[in-house]
Amino acid sequence: MHTINIRVTHHRADIPTLEAIAFPDAKRAVKEISSLPSVKECVVVQTCNRMEIFAAAEDVDVAYHDIIDYVMDRSISRMKEHPHVRPDTPPEKLLEHMIDSSKRLHDVIETDFHMAALSHLLRLVSGLESMIVGEDQILGQVRDSYNLAYASNAVGPFFKNIFTKAINVGKRVRTETEINKGAVSIGSAAVELAEGQLSTLTGKTALLIGAGDMGILVAKSLEGRELEGIFVANRTYERGLALAEELGGRVLRFEEIQAGMRGADLVITASKAPHALITRERVQEALQGRTRGELVIVDVGIPRNVDAEVGSIPGVKLFNIDGLREIAERNRRLREREAAKVMAIIEEETALLLKQIYHIDVEEIVKTIFEDAEEVRRKEVERALRMLGEVGEKERAVIEDLSKVLVKRSVAPIAGKIRRAAEKGDSTSIKMVERLFLEDK
Repeated sequence: MHTINIRVTHHRADIPTLEAIAFPDAKRAVKEISSLPSVKECVVVQTCNRMEIFAAAEDVDVAYHDIIDYVMDRSISRMKEHPHVRPDTPPEKLLEHMIDSSKRLHDVIETDFHMAALSHLLRLVSGLESMIVGEDQILGQVRDSYNLAYASNAVGPFFKNIFTKAINVGKRVRTETEINKGAVSIGSAAVELAEGQLSTLTGKTALLIGAGDMGILVAKSLEGRELEGIFVANRTYERGLALAEELGGRVLRFEEIQAGMRGADLVITASKAPHALITRERVQEALQGRTRGELVIVDVGIPRNVDAEVGSIPGVKLFNIDGLREIAERNRRLREREAAKVMAIIEEETALLLKQIYHIDVEEIVKTIFEDAEEVRRKEVERALRMLGEVGEKERAVIEDLSKVLVKRSVAPIAGKIRRAAEKGDSTSIKMVERLFLEDK
C-alpha cells in the first residue's frame, strides 16, 4: 500500500481559490473519495487555509488521476453556482469561465507520493506547514479529520497506523521543542493586524462575529487588551452568550450586527457561514450617523464572511487571511531555530514510520505465503489419504500434524527473512517478494 497527498494551501492559493476548491461537506467528500475504485483509504484535512486529501492506494498514479478528476468535477459544479455566473450566461462564456477556473486550480494543486507524502503529514501535524508556524490548532484539526474518516469507514489498518503515529509525533514535537512557545494562531494574528491598523486597541470597541473554534481563538487574543467594550454575535445565541460572558462583554443577536458595527472600531468575523454575512449595503447603512473614526474589518472566515466590495467603502479598511501573510512570515523567521529541531525529529520518526509500513506490508505477504502453503498441504493430505484407503482417526491425526509441522518449518525461515528485510528497510527485496507472491492476488 502507498500514500498520496493532494493539497491546495495558503502557500500557493489565495482566498478565492481556497473557497472554490473547499468541500462544503467534508464527510461526504471523504465517503465519495474512499469509494473510488483506486482508493483504499482516505482522510480529508480541511481548515481555513488548506484542503488536503490523504489517500492510500495500490497504484498511486491511477488514484492521483481519479482524485484530481473528482476534485475538479466538484469545483466546476460549484463554479456554475458562483454569483458572478448568471443564469442567462451564454454557454461559451460559461465554458470559458470554467476553463480559466480549472487552469487556476491546476496551478495551485501540490502533490506528494510515498515517503514525501508521509514526511509532509509529519510536518503538517508539527505546525511547520501552517501559515502561523508552530500553531497548535492543526494537530487537533488533523486528529478530528482522522476521526471523521474513521467514523465514515474510510480508514483501515494502514492509515490507522500512519495517523496514530503522526498525531503522536505532533505531541512529541510540542513536548521536546519550543516551536509553539508563544505561538500565535490565525485568530491572534488577526488581532495583531487590527492593532497595527488602529495603533492601539486600548479604549476601542470590538465586535466579534462567530463563537466557534476560530472565534474562541480571537476572543482569547482580545483578552487583556483594555477594550472599552466587546460584543459577540453568533448564529446560536446561547453559544454567543457564553463567550460574551467569558469576555465580560455583551451578546448580540444576528439581526443586531448592523447596530454593533455602528458603534465598533473593529469587527472580526470568524463564522463558518456558507455565504457573506456582511455586505456593502449593510456596512453603508451601519455607517450612517456613525460618530467614531475608521472602521477596521478583519475577515478570517472560510468562505469569506465579508463581501470584497466592502473594502471600497470610504472609511473602511477590510482585511482577510491573505493580509496575515506578513505577520506569518515574521513568525516563521522567529522560529527557524526551533524548526530545525523539529525537522530532526521528523526525519527520525519518518524512518521509524517507514519500517512500520514495511512491517504492515510484509505481514500481508507472510499471511499469503502461509495461506498458499496451507492450501497445498490440505490438498496433498487428502490425496495421500485417498491413496492409503481406510485409515483410522489416530493415523489421520498423525498425518495432519506431520504435514502442518513440515509446512510451518518450511515457511517460517522464509517469513523470517521477509520480516528482517522490513526491519532493515530493504524496499527492493520487499517489492521483489510482493511480485512473487501477491502479483496475481
